Amino acid sequence: MMNPRSDMLAMLPVGLVASVENETGAQVTAIKPRGGGGASREGAELVLAWPDGREQHAYMNYDVHRAGAGDDAAFLREAAIIRALSGPLADAGVRVAPFIAAIPEQRALLGGFVGGEANYNTLATSEERFTVARDFMTQLARLHAIEPTASPIDGMGVVERPHAAIRNRLAALRLRNSGDGWDPLIHLSLDWLEANIPADTVDPVIVHGDAGPANFLFENGRVTILLDWELVHYGDPMADLAMLCLRMLFQPFVPLPQAFEAYRAAGGKPLDLQRLRYWRLLFQTGFAGRARLDDPNAPPPPNLGMNLVYSTIHRRVLAEALAEMAGGAPFAVSLPEVPEGRRGRSFGIALDDIRDVIAPRCDDQQATVKAKGLARLIKWWRAIERYEPALLDAERREINEALGACYPDHASAWRAYCEAVRTGSLDVSTAVRLCNAHMSREAALMADAMGSLAAIGFAPLE
Repeated sequence: MMNPRSDMLAMLPVGLVASVENETGAQVTAIKPRGGGGASREGAELVLAWPDGREQHAYMNYDVHRAGAGDDAAFLREAAIIRALSGPLADAGVRVAPFIAAIPEQRALLGGFVGGEANYNTLATSEERFTVARDFMTQLARLHAIEPTASPIDGMGVVERPHAAIRNRLAALRLRNSGDGWDPLIHLSLDWLEANIPADTVDPVIVHGDAGPANFLFENGRVTILLDWELVHYGDPMADLAMLCLRMLFQPFVPLPQAFEAYRAAGGKPLDLQRLRYWRLLFQTGFAGRARLDDPNAPPPPNLGMNLVYSTIHRRVLAEALAEMAGGAPFAVSLPEVPEGRRGRSFGIALDDIRDVIAPRCDDQQATVKAKGLARLIKWWRAIERYEPALLDAERREINEALGACYPDHASAWRAYCEAVRTGSLDVSTAVRLCNAHMSREAALMADAMGSLAAIGFAPLE
């Protein structure tokens, strides 16, 4: 015998509906699973019915497996800011979902449903794009106009100077870049960041932490809601503008000078491009960790091909930005003229099978995405077989020249380079130059797999 309520409850993790009902005093009468906030959160539309006859259309995002950004304290800050902005600070005009309930044990956040479109690509004309972008920048300006010392938010923690936030973030990144996972790119970037912390002359504001396209909804030329407050904190307003730059690596938006002018016109804080560049490098350092495919305890990524593509892009962009900040020049890679490897034909047959046979017959969206990810992997493997030996030999010779040594193979040369970076025995400019060249070569091997993403870089600030 069918039980409609049991079927409905099975749409969400075990116990989550009971938690919502206990917290709100309402009964969940309908559930429609939806995409969640962020890459690892899930979501659902709910209908809540109270004993007095009231009903409310609600939206809930949840992260019962704790796979999302931040930690439990970050979830509490997110809940606190939405509660405040939809309640005592509603007059600030920052648009968020009306707060209903927070369930920390399951990282579930429940708010009134707010409609709108998240895909900025749906805007057909430049006028429409700018109208929405201008309203979004106005929302950021309004958020930054709230004075946290005058209006402290219960649950957001202590109001700290931006310097404190920077040092805490650097310490966490330094700890993460240790042990077997130590990475010379991250090490060099952290060294530069620690040596160039901006003067602590900026009063703290509320920083959204992940501001930019795809993290707001819009409708009829107006932003209806700001989304994904997982990384909210007190800090430097330029941090939000820097995160906008990072989100634009993969999401469309208007040119940054237009966005900055809209922010200024809406009463935003004074623009400081040098501080913005600093935050951009700091955030990019956090995103640029290597994919640890050699770790048997690490869970497999949901799409290995795309995971490697995004990882390579983040690392190449960081290496280029670090080289620029350190006064170096870009490094151009020319793939060597070498014949196709002996497995080249088998790679081509596999790619043809995926494109012509497997993908067209996939009715399941996840299977289609997986198939495309596998195609990217095969293209990468093909490039590795064909080009990697010559690229590694070129790098070995560069390291030998820089270290005044004669290492016979790339593995020993790379170990020596890493040790020189770790101990500081290699001058910084040479270390950064070699690291930038290394990442440029890795990106060149991934270029065919990246397709149109291969040319991605930071958008011009001016």
